[in-house]
Formats: sequence, structure tokens, C-alpha cells
Amino acid sequence: MIKVDHLVGGYSKTAIINGLDLEIEKGEFFALLGPNGSGKTTLFKLITGQLPIQKGEILLDGKPISSLSKLEKAKKVAVLSQEVHVSFDYTVEEIISLGRYPHQKGILKQLSKKDWQVMEDVMEITNVSHYRKTQFRMISGGEKQRVLLAKALAQEPELLLLDEPTNHLDIKHTFHMLDLLKEHQHSRGLTIFAILHDLNVASLYADQVALLHNGALLDVGDVNTLRKEDQLEKVYEVEINTQTHPTVPKPQLLMTPNHSLTEELFLFKDLFKIEQNDQFIHVHFNKALRTISNGVVGEGIQWVKHFCNFHVEKDYNCAEPTKDVKIRMEKQNIPYEQAVGMMTAAKLKDMVMIQKEIDGISILVIVTAGVGNAVDITNGTKKEQTSKVGTINTMVFLDANFSDGALVNGHMSATEAKVKALCDLQIKDPDSNTIATGTSTDALLLALTQKGKQTSYAGSGTVVGKAIGRTVYEATTQAIKKYSLQGQL
Repeated sequence: MIKVDHLVGGYSKTAIINGLDLEIEKGEFFALLGPNGSGKTTLFKLITGQLPIQKGEILLDGKPISSLSKLEKAKKVAVLSQEVHVSFDYTVEEIISLGRYPHQKGILKQLSKKDWQVMEDVMEITNVSHYRKTQFRMISGGEKQRVLLAKALAQEPELLLLDEPTNHLDIKHTFHMLDLLKEHQHSRGLTIFAILHDLNVASLYADQVALLHNGALLDVGDVNTLRKEDQLEKVYEVEINTQTHPTVPKPQLLMTPNHSLTEELFLFKDLFKIEQNDQFIHVHFNKALRTISNGVVGEGIQWVKHFCNFHVEKDYNCAEPTKDVKIRMEKQNIPYEQAVGMMTAAKLKDMVMIQKEIDGISILVIVTAGVGNAVDITNGTKKEQTSKVGTINTMVFLDANFSDGALVNGHMSATEAKVKALCDLQIKDPDSNTIATGTSTDALLLALTQKGKQTSYAGSGTVVGKAIGRTVYEATTQAIKKYSLQGQL
């Protein structure tokens, strides 16, 4: 569709773009990325003809773009720049009608029935119909941007050039505009070239991205190019971490400000307080911890301050346990957005709490246990529903700094320790009479202060993994013995 071949250009005799090569396929959404001063706007102006080309050429469908007349170019290419200034006091409808000019015939250039239909369509899809008789100067910057997009779409272009198209838009209208462009891309084969500043938005919408640095393309590829943290840090000069979007297979980027890298001095024992009664256990840290859990609330990897284990009756049956836990938290003035919540039918007075330091690692483990619903996960027999006390809930808190991989390692280490305790205590699955590996509703939390040097491994072969294992084993063993002493087995 468009090819940039050995392009050189800039302002006066100063070349900002030096020998740049780029090719964008028809029907592709292409995002140009880079920090301020990298040459994005210069390249945009060279492509749109606002700046003269010093060397090289730009081809549109194999023809030099400079060889096309203004009318020919307007039939193929529409431009939406950051500037929203209009010299004359036009109405919104009049602004949009300018987009039909390349398609009008005759000397008088009258709007045809088709022109009016196209205008109605683009005003509707860009949600500006109600402004049609409003003076352009009277609407907001975001509204102006949507009007100018409607004008560009009214041209019915094959190629749409966008310079920061969402610059004046809020989140809702940003996504509305880009969803609209994606729909046009897919349904009409529209080719889109967009300069974007927001790397996360670019990842969600672009098919291909290019990273511009000092007037040259550092990298070109699909959106997984944005997983190259070292390259992005070099270009943007800020610490960047990539992660995967939770619902679409696209990377998302997290930027870390310098002020957050300064570590504070504190004692682990001074970070938390524990409230316990017959209805709940609440561990409240004064700083958010990095967590991994399968709690009813706060599951997955999070940053949270509040950790709760609520007592329920052994015949508890609720269609919406997550909602139930949130209600219980609200009653205790605990913000569930910053919490992990578990549930158990075990008596909370029988909780086991062990706090110690092992090989220089401060660790706190809290376990409540009931094994009436013990199960061997390898047993294929379908277990009947019971109303026995049967959940092992484990909370592990560490004064350490784990990578996400180490969080998973640590979670595995705690699980292995729990299974070892069940094995040594000869807890069996009543259906198969084989050693149980857990209960059907176990919950496990691992929470880290994220202070100190980061470790990437926390498995059974590491000092910290063994510390987790030994403490969880000890606490689980004690909790199950308390349960057994009550004759509940």
C-alpha cells in the first residue's frame, strides 16, 4: 500500500529522518511509536507532503506520492493531525462536508444524495450528529477531534494518516474512536498509519508497530515487539515491565517511577496487626504486599493490604460466595479492592500462627484446617457432596522480594509442604482410602513485602523455598492435630 524508500528529510537543510525504509501492507493498522524528538511528526509531515523530501521517495500503490495530483491524493488518502484549528466559522456539518469534495463532480461541486448519506453515516458512527448545526469553534477539543475524524472518514479513503488521534479524548471516546477505526479496517480494508504515544493502546489496536529513535527505525514488528523491555528502556529512559493483558493475547506495559525505587527501613513485625474472633481473622499490613492466591476475593497476582479468613457454617451453600465475602468485608470496613478473602467452616480459635526467622528470612504463616472433605486429587471417583468441615486455608507472609516466577515457585513450595503434612499424618480420601493431597476447597496465599534484592526462584532447592516449606509444614501439622483432637475426623 505505502512504501518509504531510503527517505531523508527534515527542516531546512537539517535532516531529521535519515535513510528510513518502511513498508505498510494494505488493510494494516500500523502504529509509529517513539518519544518526543524521535522524528515521528517529521516523518508524518514528509508522508503527508507538509515537508519536502530531500532524498528517497514515498510510494503509494507503487506510484510516487509526489506524482499524484491533489485530487487524486484526496481520493486515496485522508489525514487527521493534532491541529484542530479551522480558519473560518464553519458549522460541524459544513466541516464534514469538506470530506466529500474529492468525490463531487461538475463545476459547482454540489453535494449529491450519496454525499449526504455518507455524511449522515459518519456523523452517526462518530457520535457528532447532534452538533451538526453547532459552530465548530464552540465545541470542546475532544468533540473537534471526533468531527475531524468524521470529515476524514467522509472522504472514504484507502489510507488514513493519524497524528495522535486520541490526544484530546477521554478513555471512553479513545476506545470508541479506535474501535471504530478497527471496524473500518476490517470491513472496508482501510489501511491506517497512526502516531501513538500510549504504548498500551498501541498494543491493543495495532497489527504492526515501529519504534523510532533519533530519526531511525530501531525495530519493526508485531505488537510482541513491545515485550522487549531493554529496548524500550533505552528509547524511553524509564524502567519498564511487560505483562500480558488478562483477556486478550497482547502485552501491556508498566512504567516504574524513580521515587518508588527508594526502599524504606522497617521491621517486619511492625508492619502488621491481627484481629481474631469467632467470625473472622483479619491481618492488616500498613503497606501493600505482592500476592498470589486463589482466595474467593483477590485471586491471582495482586498488591493488597488486607487478608481475611471468614468463618461459615459447615452446611454453608451460597450461589455467590464472592459477593458474600465482599459484604462481610464491608461490614468490617475492610476495602475488598485491597484484600484477599477466604472462607472456612473450621473454628477460627483453632488457627495456628507461626512467626519466625529462618536463615535471615522473616516469615509468618497462619493456617486453619479441617480435613473432613479430604481428597486424593489422583482419585477419579466422583466425590459426593458432604457437609463436613473440610478446608485447609493457608496464609504465608514473607519479608522478601520475589519475581512473578518466584511467586509461583513459592506457591508450589507451600503446596508441597501441605501435602507432606497430610501424608505424614495419614489423612486419607474416604472414597479411595488413599493418602489425601488436600481438600476440595483449599485456599493458599503467598504475600511478599518486595523489599531487598529480588530473587527469581523459591522452589524446594532454595533457602527461601525450604523456609516456606518448613514453616507451612509445621503450621499445617499443628492445625490438623487441633482439628483431630476435637474428634472431628
